[in-house]
Amino acid sequence: MLEAESITYPATAMVSVAPLRPLVSIAAFKNAVPALEAALGVALPATPVGIVVKDVRYLWSGPDAWLALGAAPAALAAARPYAAITDQTDGRAVFYVVGPHATEALVKLVPIDLHESVFPPNGTALTLAGHIPVQLWREGEVFALACFRSFAQSLYASLIEACREFEG
Repeated sequence: MLEAESITYPATAMVSVAPLRPLVSIAAFKNAVPALEAALGVALPATPVGIVVKDVRYLWSGPDAWLALGAAPAALAAARPYAAITDQTDGRAVFYVVGPHATEALVKLVPIDLHESVFPPNGTALTLAGHIPVQLWREGEVFALACFRSFAQSLYASLIEACREFEG
């Protein structure tokens, strides 16, 4: 078995690794969204936004698909008859970008409009950061980027480089 190397990502004034918390993907089965929402007790976003319900952040991740941050897979057991529930906690890395120049730094990497009028707090997008597929969202003034763990080192380096001129 191949053992994954544990890499440390030192925090800077603008870039840090998000604290580890459960991350689960939810993909509703055909025509099962109403039953899924009833089982979870939450109206899941149908557009590119995130909501927080009982300390769980549900992020729209495409049609009939969401990421749940803060909910262990076992806590979503009631949803299993209506959706594929997949633990992504060890499969993804999440980075935060903060500060008054966060938007300016991120526009160097992402091909979407990050102005607050277009991409408001709780907004989310499936996009690229450089060449890396990410899910990007806003938690208030903080931008979060989740990528597959195998891309984490490259994303971190890209974020550090994009923020360099604003941290000096």
